[in-house]
Amino acid sequence: MAQGTLALKQANPEPSVQNIQTQSYWGGVWRKLYRDKITLFALCLLIFMISISVGAVWIGEHVLGFNPTKTSLRERVDPPTWAVDAWPQFQDFTRTCQSETGCNWAQSGEILRSVGTGLRTCVAAGLGGCHWMGTDQAGRDVLTRGIYGGRISLRIGIFVAAVSLTLGVFMGLISGYYAATWIDDLINAIIMLLGSIPELFLLIILARIFQPGPEGLALLIGIFGWTGLSRLVRGQIFSVREREYILASRAIGSSSWRIMLQHILPNVSSIIIVSGIFTMAGAIITEAGLSFLGVGIGPPLASWGNMMQGSLGNFTDAPWLVITPGLFIFLTTLSIYLLGDGLRDALDPMLRTK
Repeated sequence: MAQGTLALKQANPEPSVQNIQTQSYWGGVWRKLYRDKITLFALCLLIFMISISVGAVWIGEHVLGFNPTKTSLRERVDPPTWAVDAWPQFQDFTRTCQSETGCNWAQSGEILRSVGTGLRTCVAAGLGGCHWMGTDQAGRDVLTRGIYGGRISLRIGIFVAAVSLTLGVFMGLISGYYAATWIDDLINAIIMLLGSIPELFLLIILARIFQPGPEGLALLIGIFGWTGLSRLVRGQIFSVREREYILASRAIGSSSWRIMLQHILPNVSSIIIVSGIFTMAGAIITEAGLSFLGVGIGPPLASWGNMMQGSLGNFTDAPWLVITPGLFIFLTTLSIYLLGDGLRDALDPMLRTK
């Protein structure tokens, strides 16, 4: 009789160790940005605004067919070519709205038909045959000047952000690392002194005295616009400088500059990047305000601010003089603020991805 064998059930094999892919910090940032559709839209809009400003010369010569400095007294304050017939009709419509009988909405159909006919005429016109956003007091094409104005306004925004970041990060880094010392007291005294002076009035006085160009105006705005970033960086460094890796770096004899530049600064880089984005938008608005007051960028250079300054007194008769630069400022600053808001969320490691 054959001997039976006892078969034991084999234990389940140990599960194989799967390779776990780690994700870097900047990889996680890109993943959050990629999922944030509003931030991606803002980035595309900002790239578009920068692209048309950089290519303003080519667009003016080969697309619109106008020079931003060429004047034509016969075409002063002309409405957009596609609205030559519709603009008087719209003015009549607004006058009826001011009467006791109310708006005559029966005119709306005729206005829309005139607009459609004008748009077809503009599309079929050759190079330089259509003023899409009308002309200014000197007969210059407003849309061409608006595209050229972006080269000045965006350049000032970038320069101001660079100056403010350089001064603000440097002062905040030193002040935060040497807190409660005479260095910190000196930097805080400078910040309080600059904060006690109304920045707008100071910029108006200095701009009137020196009459700077785009780079000079950016330098003035940047010199007096770094204090907020410095305080922000200083506050962040308070929570970083006492951590274990900083203490370990001091224990092995690392110099103060090595600790600040290699250990502290990378840990506050997200705050610096977001602040730089917001500073750029604030600089564009500041330049527009100074140029609107007549102390910023003056003619013959075109900027969005001095375009609005030239529209004073014409808002009722020629609203396109205000709408065009205002639209450029609105779209640019909106894209920058939305991008900065998205970056702030993406760079925050404590914020979980939805």
